[in-house]
This record gives sequence, C-alpha cells and structure tokens, in this order.
Amino acid sequence: MKRQNVLDIRSGYPALLGANKIAEGLNFAAEVPRGAEASLVLYRKGSGVPWREIPFPEESRTGKVCALLISGLNRDHYEYNLCIDGKIVQDPYAYEIRGREHFGVPADPADEHKVRCAFLPETPYDWEGDHSPEISYKDMILYKLHVRGYTRTYRLSQRLRGTFKGLEEMIPYWKELGINAVELMPAYEFCEIPSSENNKGMISEKRQEGKVNYWGYVPGFYFAPKRAYCATKEPQREFRDMVKALHKAGIQCIMEFYFPRGINPLLILKAACFWKCYYHVDGFHFVGDGVPGELLTEDSILYGAKKLFQQLPSSLGDDGMCAEYQSGFLQDMRRYLKSDEGMIPAAEYHIRHVNPFGGTINYMACQDGFTLYDAVSYNYRHNEANGENNGDGSEFNYSWNCGVEGPSRKLAIRRLREQQIKNAFLMLLLSQGTPMIYAGDEFCNSQNGNNNVYCQDNPTGWTDWKACKKNEKILKFVREAISFRKKHPILHMNQEPRGVDYLVKGFPDISFHGERAWYLNEENTCRLLGVMYCGAYAVRPDGTEDDFLYVGYNFHWENRTIALPNLPDGMVWKKTADTSDPEENSFREREEEYQKSIEISPRTIVILIGRKKEE
Repeated sequence: MKRQNVLDIRSGYPALLGANKIAEGLNFAAEVPRGAEASLVLYRKGSGVPWREIPFPEESRTGKVCALLISGLNRDHYEYNLCIDGKIVQDPYAYEIRGREHFGVPADPADEHKVRCAFLPETPYDWEGDHSPEISYKDMILYKLHVRGYTRTYRLSQRLRGTFKGLEEMIPYWKELGINAVELMPAYEFCEIPSSENNKGMISEKRQEGKVNYWGYVPGFYFAPKRAYCATKEPQREFRDMVKALHKAGIQCIMEFYFPRGINPLLILKAACFWKCYYHVDGFHFVGDGVPGELLTEDSILYGAKKLFQQLPSSLGDDGMCAEYQSGFLQDMRRYLKSDEGMIPAAEYHIRHVNPFGGTINYMACQDGFTLYDAVSYNYRHNEANGENNGDGSEFNYSWNCGVEGPSRKLAIRRLREQQIKNAFLMLLLSQGTPMIYAGDEFCNSQNGNNNVYCQDNPTGWTDWKACKKNEKILKFVREAISFRKKHPILHMNQEPRGVDYLVKGFPDISFHGERAWYLNEENTCRLLGVMYCGAYAVRPDGTEDDFLYVGYNFHWENRTIALPNLPDGMVWKKTADTSDPEENSFREREEEYQKSIEISPRTIVILIGRKKEE
C-alpha cells in the first residue's frame, strides 16, 4: 500500500497537451523550446507555495513536447504551473486559472506563484439531456454582449452582476425581446492588466497607464472560462449551468475568440472542439489574423457548429454553418441612414444579400465603434478618457448627430434621433441574412461618444439600464419589429431572393421600385427606395403563404411620393408601420387604403401589407 503523497512518475503521452486525466493517472504535456530546462510545479489547492517541483527529463521529450504521467495525484486537491528556464508560467492548455482576479504578469518575482492552473473537476456534471436548439441562420436573432459590462448596472444582487450567473437572470428579458442566440465577447481567461513583455505588439505602453484590458482581444488561456466573470468559485460548473439554462429557453450560445498571428493552429482547433464538447456551446465567432479558417471549417468535431468569421475562408466545409460578419452592411446602411448620396445600389444589395454557402451576419453597431444611439448623436469620436489624446478608435463612424453634438434638450432633435434609431432597426430587421443587435442598442445605450471603450471598465463601457426605463418606447418598437420579422418568413428566406418570377406566381419574389412602379432610380441624388415582397415564395409554419409586403424608404429631408405596384384583383395596401408616427403602438394596421402611391415623411420608413379590399 502506497503512502499518501507518494507519486508514480514516468514518461507520458506528448499528443495530449495540457493536463488531462487518463486511466493510468494525470498526463502533463507541454511545449518546451529546444535546449530549455522545464519542470512541473505542483501546489496544494489554494496555496501560493510550491509543494513539489518535478523536472521533465530529456527522455520525456518528443520533438518540442515534454510529457509526464503521474499516478496517485488527486486533481481536486492540487494545482500546477510550469517552470521553463527558471521562470514560472501558466499552461496555455489549462482548463482553469486561479489566483489574482484580474491577473497580469507579477512585477515582484515573489508573487510568481500566486497565479496557478487547475484541473477539470473529478465530479461528473449532469447535463440533464441537454442539446443545442436547432436554429438556422435565417431564423436567428443574434445579440452580442460583454459578460461583465452587460449586467453591472442591472437590478441584480451585487454578487451576480457581471457574471455568467447574472446572464442566466437575463433570459426572460431576451425571450420577451425575441432573441434566440447570444454572442459573448471574449469570456475565457485573459490578462486584464497585461504587460508589454507578455503581449509584445498587442497593447501599447500608453494603454497600460492606469487602464485595464476590458474587452479581452489579446492572447488568452483559451480553455478556461474567465474566473472574474463568475459569481461562484466553480467556473466550469457556472458556465455549464448558464449554457444549459440558455438551451432550456431555446437560446443558442456563441463564443467569440480572438487569435492573433503566431498562435498554434492546433491549439485553436483543440480549444474550439473542447468548448463544443465540454461546454456545449453552439458556435464560435473567430477573429484575429491567426484564425486557421480552413482547418476549422473542415474539422469533423466542429461539424454542425456555427462558425462565424470576419472574412470567409476559401474552404467552407459541407455543413452550411459558416457565416460572414458584414462590416459593409454597417458602413453602407449607416451612410444611407444619414442621407449620403449614391447609396441606393448598396442598400438594394444589402437588403437582399445572403451568403449562398451559409450565413450573413448584418449589424448596425458593435463594440468597435459608436453605439447606435451615439451614431445618431455624435459626428466625432470623444475618446479623451482613454488617455491617448483622442487619437485611438476609428475616425470613420458614418454617423450624424441630427444637428447637435451630444445630448440635447431640444424636442425636435430628440424626436429625430428616436426616428433614426427606429429606421436603423428596420433596415437591419427587414433585410435578409441574420441580424445582430449589440447589447443596449434596443434602448439607446450611450457611451457618451466614446467609440473605443476597450479600457473603460466603468459606467462608460457598461450597459446603462437606466436608459431602458427612459426609452421604453424604443424598446417596445424593437420588440415589435423583431416579432414582425419572425411572422413573415419572406423577410428571412433560405436563399437570396432572385428578383424573378421563378415559381410563376405572377410576381417576382422581390422587386425594387421608386417614384414609378417597377422602376428604381439609382442616380446619386436619389434617396428613395421601395421594396415589394411576394409572400407566395415563403410558407408559414402552418402551411399558408406569407403576405404581400412593401417597404418604402425615404431618406430625403422632404416628403416624397413613392409608387405602389398593383396587387392582385380585390386587394389593397394597408400601412402597418411608420417610423415618423409618434404613437407608442408603432406596429398596427391602419384603416387607410392605398393603391397607386403613398406619401412618405422625411427620413422615414413605412411598411405596408397587402389585404383584401373591404366591401
């Protein structure tokens, strides 16, 4: 019988990078530069003092990987680090990081043991039959958020704010809004107080002066949920509980990962596979210059998982699960929103465009740039608080302040901004593809003109839930607009509308109009666009055909009359939404009937629906 703490140590399996439990014990495998001395440092749980240091002997090396197999070590009672050439480092394959909550590289060598790696827990997790909700790109309403900032000011107990547990509490809100997928900005372990030594070329010295890395777009520990985003001391369980709760509510979970150039592609692949298998996440948004697109799209384990890219790789696999974030949608549709010249062809393209091999993610705002409210309230960035002399962040915001820079008490300015926000949401929700809503835009969240809150872990960067109460009318409009989209499958089809009558219905699936029916003026001075959808090309869940819909966009600064195509005999057009209407119930069918044309107010979008003419 072995005495307690007597370990059986021998060469391990180099293919299992990280610390992994296998039948014979715990396998430790680490990449070690040729010629470097390396050892495994073990700690009793919670201790900042090494319990034992075990060198990796030369015979344990295969290529650049050293591996040890240790029997007799209870992983629930111990933690570990690596020591390479005398320097304590954390395992890049670690499943959990413990120690400092907002950790960086310790300035004092005496503190080097205060950050430690932990193992996956011994106790199995009960998923209760969990499975991913089946939501296609065409039916998805995506909602992107920052885990900490989203609930920091929400009416939760202090313990739950800014945590995965806190996000569980938001599920009823998302369900009421109509959200069926959430995307989490980097929620794996990363250094919030990075050093230039540890992140060369990633963060400038200026950004370190009294700042934190709030967003997380730096190299991280890609296998470990971020402990600082936890209300409990069990990150793996808390994250799994959140995913399970989301799935029970019919909501998918998408993880965003940032991979700069130089990250090992196999580490990236293994991390994505791990999060899918161990945490049941439904997909990934891959960003950064180091993303190995073809490797990810062709992997068999990731088959069926959503894979979102900033730019589609050359190989897309055969599962139809690749999607592209359309930054061009934001740029072109914001320019159309603020009445720039020559935007009709671009708007026509984005309204109908769908990636034929997967998904197209459209958005009017994201973390990188102005919030939607700030895009209608500021002409210029106001990033002075970032400490870089207002030189950081994009100069190109495609914004218009509606006449006054920043907050205004003028009723006309405030109403125009509200109208522009409604317009922006309809541009997004009435276009084919997948709409992505940036958290807080649905109730006019503002960052006070800061378009780059990467370091603002404070009210500037947090979602302001007081604005939710203040802007209830906008929130209600967005909720109704999402519901309208869901009720009309012609607005989110399986494939891009062709613009021809390929089913012999008497009308094309989509057609574009202007001051004359069936003729669209695309001259650079034109800002008037009419879009008709023939509902016969889309079928509702009950088997019935969708309605005829007509959307009129007028971004002139004066009233304009737009022609309406003739409907089948016995039918007329009825207005169901008008962004210039100040009424709280924005989506309601009006009594007026339209046949030949309709006059649209300045900077307004109207929606009409084909109805049988009342006798």
